Amino acid sequence: METYLYIFSILMALIGVYALIATLLNLKHFKKLGAVVDKTTGPLISIIIPARDEEKNIGRLLDSLIVQTYRNIEILVINDQSSDNTLKIIREYEKRDPRIHCYNTDSTKRLNENGKVNALLQVIDHVKGEYILATDADTVHSADCVAYAYSILAKNDLDIISGFPTEICPTFMGMVSISAMMFSAILIPHFLVYHFPIPSASFAIGQFIMMRAKAYKETGGYANIKGSICDDVGIVRLFVRKKKRYAFVSVCDYVTCYMYNTTKDAFKGIERSISGIFPPKVSTLIPLLALVLILLHWGLCPLIALMLFTTIGPNPFILVLLFGWLLLCLAWYIGCRATNWRKRISIACPLALIQISLMYLHGLYVGLSGKGFEWKGRLVKSK
Repeated sequence: METYLYIFSILMALIGVYALIATLLNLKHFKKLGAVVDKTTGPLISIIIPARDEEKNIGRLLDSLIVQTYRNIEILVINDQSSDNTLKIIREYEKRDPRIHCYNTDSTKRLNENGKVNALLQVIDHVKGEYILATDADTVHSADCVAYAYSILAKNDLDIISGFPTEICPTFMGMVSISAMMFSAILIPHFLVYHFPIPSASFAIGQFIMMRAKAYKETGGYANIKGSICDDVGIVRLFVRKKKRYAFVSVCDYVTCYMYNTTKDAFKGIERSISGIFPPKVSTLIPLLALVLILLHWGLCPLIALMLFTTIGPNPFILVLLFGWLLLCLAWYIGCRATNWRKRISIACPLALIQISLMYLHGLYVGLSGKGFEWKGRLVKSK
């Protein structure tokens, strides 16, 4: 038991120190990349939006895009076999603003098993801009969002960027599930990946990805990520493999996302993302289960410390264990607050870690069983 305590406490302390340092350096890095430049025009930027049954969201998004301070944009919305009034709403906006263009997916074409990617592939051939901004129908953009993104790309000579929006969900546990994304923000050293990019450490959020059209064509784009559950991580890692310049940036003050309306939807959606980043395979079963065990230890750390105290009595390594855990929670809190999470979510690190573990386990089962995941009612399977 004491050997277990020594190993666990030292590991926890090291992870806590690393997480706090990485979080602070990441935030400094995001700030250094630059703020929005006062730009109202420049090269044509094409905004592409896949929309499937988004009648509650699409109008709100288009309202935010037609008032962008950066005026030289085209907005390409592809209706993906919607069964509600999505198409009707898009057509109405198309009449109001000549920059908006509506397309429909061809139901006979299956360019990718991922429904969202299939829609993106059918709209991206219509793009005319030098830059492409891929966003989701459930997002809302500040008036200077496009100007900010273009500023970052141009100033730093980048080929692709992505970042965390401000996430909104009406339920507490739904927000806890979504906050699992913060795990990548406090453990991935984005400040290092920017200078030394490697695919496995490259991360993206599909709600906001901007890229050079030329670089997209050179990499083969979405057509080259077949079998990827997570199109966002897949496209960024493709760019990095093709030696394109990438950066993860802060977009929380420019983009808000209303991704899920219920706790169940949030759990299933983030579970799909986790499984896409770490595809569940028989060959990686043991490492995945080991990682789940570590995550559960982190989430239950205070209870484990209490159990150890009652079992072996006072021990300085219990304090080391709790110190490391507190540092991890502090890193989580700082990261969450910096990306506009509410305070009650920012202090829910232990609960979020337990949620991640559960999503990992269930995602592992779904992946290995061959059942696959869903996007807007469509099956998605990794290959």
